[in-house]
Amino acid sequence: MMTERFIATVLIAIGILVPLYAEDGDFVLAFEGPRRYNNYIPSGADLSLTYNGLSLYPSGDTKLRLLAGGGYENGILLRDTITGDPWKADADGLAFDTPNFQWDLAFIQGLSRRADGDNLVSVFAEYRGRFDIHSNEGEQDAVFADMHGLFGTSVMGGASYDSRERSAHNAISGVYAEASAEWGPGFANARTDFWRVSGQLRGFLPVLDIPSDGGNLFNAYLAGFAGVDASGGTAVPMYVNESFGGSELRGSLGDCVRGYPAKSYDSSFKSVANVELRLLGPALGADSIVPVLYGFFDAGWYSGFAGSTNYASASGLLASVGGGAAIDVAGAVQLGAYAGMTLVDASLYYPKEAVFWSVMLFSHF
Repeated sequence: MMTERFIATVLIAIGILVPLYAEDGDFVLAFEGPRRYNNYIPSGADLSLTYNGLSLYPSGDTKLRLLAGGGYENGILLRDTITGDPWKADADGLAFDTPNFQWDLAFIQGLSRRADGDNLVSVFAEYRGRFDIHSNEGEQDAVFADMHGLFGTSVMGGASYDSRERSAHNAISGVYAEASAEWGPGFANARTDFWRVSGQLRGFLPVLDIPSDGGNLFNAYLAGFAGVDASGGTAVPMYVNESFGGSELRGSLGDCVRGYPAKSYDSSFKSVANVELRLLGPALGADSIVPVLYGFFDAGWYSGFAGSTNYASASGLLASVGGGAAIDVAGAVQLGAYAGMTLVDASLYYPKEAVFWSVMLFSHF
């Protein structure tokens, strides 16, 4: 265990310290976002370092990317640790603190370029590492092999299409599409032996834009997301069941369909669709800081709970509708709140009010 912790610490340190000494213009350091405790308390950070100095194919950029980060977070398992069935007892389920470290090494090769010169079509290969410390040592691990923590690795490959662009008024237009396949080999660690395939589509369509010099006055655009994820194996980690895969992990089906319990519906197959109408402006002092009003409709489908005794083939629909308000900073961070109502009863879990509200840090997609 000490060796695993040392390796994780060294890799995180590399991801943080190397960019401080990188003076070459081929290196790009980016802040990917903070880690959060209880969904809104900053408790860590993720950084990425991208090297653009290679040129292996004339029609697209070659990129080497290191993503590294860590934080003190908390996890929730809404499944019975003995039967694997959805948790119905109360609103807490099995809650635990989980210091987490992650590192990704990616090779990205562009095959064509868009108008601004960046990659339009790309293929990628990626190695992932993950180290979780779970504060639930007293719990049995009959169903979930990583119940007492995880030091796991996986490899992933896929392709993407990205025509998105942001206007001077912070409105987004274009499409992002991605398909990927991931494998976590059991011979590397018996606690993680899984496969998964994932796909996603994000689309943005301008509706209204009032011309102005400088800061945004007012604009509106439609935003949509569709995702699908299927996984399996002899030891599927909790985070795999609780997320949509791809080059960037997205939260569980319960997170993606607003109004349902976080980390819930961690099924073997899940799909989701989100639609939002976003209204931006006017800018608040700086052009990059704008208020956002939005309405949303979310829907999702789940099927199959891996390891469950009585709900292994359970399936069903989730849906909700509502709206929210936020302050957007440079398209990277949103801080605000939303409210709405669920349209389908979450009968597999504890009773929940049909009307909901929540604070948010970062946009939903």
